[in-house]
Amino acid sequence: MSNPAVPNLGDLHDEQIVALLRSGAHAMLLSAYFGEQEYRELCQYAKLAATRANGAGPIVYILPGIMGSKLGTSPHLIWLHPVAIANGGILELAMPAEKPLTASGVMLPGYLKLKLMLEIAGFRPVFYPFDWRCDLFELGRALLDHIAAQGEREVMLVAHSMGGLVARAALTLDTQSRIKRLVQLGAPNEGSFAPVQALRAVYPTVRKLAALDQSHSAEELARKVFLALPGLYQMLPTPALTSIDLFDPRSWPQDELAPNATLLREAREIRARLPPADARCALIAGTSQETITSVRLVENQFEYTITRDGDGTVPLALAQWRNAATWFVSESHGGLTNNDTVLAAVIDLLQTTTTLRLSDRAPPVEGKPVRVTTDRQLRAQATRKVQWDALSLDSRRRILEPVISPEFL
Repeated sequence: MSNPAVPNLGDLHDEQIVALLRSGAHAMLLSAYFGEQEYRELCQYAKLAATRANGAGPIVYILPGIMGSKLGTSPHLIWLHPVAIANGGILELAMPAEKPLTASGVMLPGYLKLKLMLEIAGFRPVFYPFDWRCDLFELGRALLDHIAAQGEREVMLVAHSMGGLVARAALTLDTQSRIKRLVQLGAPNEGSFAPVQALRAVYPTVRKLAALDQSHSAEELARKVFLALPGLYQMLPTPALTSIDLFDPRSWPQDELAPNATLLREAREIRARLPPADARCALIAGTSQETITSVRLVENQFEYTITRDGDGTVPLALAQWRNAATWFVSESHGGLTNNDTVLAAVIDLLQTTTTLRLSDRAPPVEGKPVRVTTDRQLRAQATRKVQWDALSLDSRRRILEPVISPEFL
């Protein structure tokens, strides 16, 4: 029986969790949720932010990456709730949806530190969760409508991963010039091979979630859910920068996980509408991590080449955004939003449009393959079912990271 004195973190609003961090209450629970070191840092930042809050500071909207927003039907959370996953709730993410889902918050372990540091620096940061399943321009329009509804004349955006593409779509639609500044962190401006793997049921996160789902395989989840999500298709790699045109259905393996031809065509059109950068735009790109940087079709399956030319999710060549002032850091995709130097650089870029904390020179391309793997080899991973309660606290925290931890092997 649960202890009513111990809160369920999934039922708490962001500000309630920040209040717990400030008070030191439920330290063991929050330390398990954030990780011990991160918990100690967040306690300090939460207390300091309370003394530095500036009600008149510039507004900064924080846009998370794909899968970084919580989705559900009030009051029930589907993404990401372990009980819902175990019971096959991921199927409710399929589109078109039987019932609409609402974005109700962000994954705090990935983004709370960024929010608190911005608050300490005198900004008024606001989380902007969004339904990452949807079309980029639909999401960009919703963002602008929200800004207008709040009566904001000028706002700044800090956008991680897919959030960076939502922000770019908003720039295209921003006829009122409400967006004053945009800083991207690890945005797949020219795409990524991670969506390819998600559609092929071989992305580590998809396989881990399927292991937790007691009724469905990763292939079933890909076929019934991920292959129907426009947001995934719209982050496929730009053909001009790769050796394969992944917007062409003929370039894919012809099997039960063949992509939707209509969604591919629409994704190509959407990507062509995204604008180049202007003086408002800056980009911080992660480097030196093992990253899939090329794919080829071999014997009706994909073969993936991994080099160290990217942030672990987005190849450096595909992170680039034409005309954007760009800085580089040796950091992983997920780590960008928790890296102290990166966050200090974000504050610099919002305040002065430049920073000396990071290098503005791209590292040399290594190009040397670290290893090569295939769909078939990756489908041999995380094939047994796993109970959430059996996972280590560290593995629970890292469930969305592109790493297969030992509990799943």
